Amino acid sequence: MGEIEARLQQSEKEKMAHSQEADQLQEKLQEAKAKWVELHDVVLAAAERESAFEDQINNLKADLHSKTKEANPFEEKRVKMEEKFKRNMEKKWIHLNTTIELDSRLNTMRSERDDLQVETDRLQAKLQD
Repeated sequence: MGEIEARLQQSEKEKMAHSQEADQLQEKLQEAKAKWVELHDVVLAAAERESAFEDQINNLKADLHSKTKEANPFEEKRVKMEEKFKRNMEKKWIHLNTTIELDSRLNTMRSERDDLQVETDRLQAKLQD
């Protein structure tokens, strides 16, 4: 019977060792579950932030697209006004050149008229003498 008791004691010791080992593994399992929950929460929070950032980016893109569409008619109007301004400036330049040319001719004609008046006065004076 001594051998049976020894085996029984050995079995009890092994049972206690396995029980302690099971308790330790259970603790590690609980710690791992807690870490998993913590990491899962971090990943979920990061995914939510990423989703929020994507929403913000999409909203900003939509706003930019809308602003671009709004600005387009103004840009077209600006281009038309600039073209009109250029045409007016070309007309004014032509007008200015024409005015300068006419002014020059007028001055020449006045000078010729003055010369002719002097010649006419000289000839009249000769006739009266």
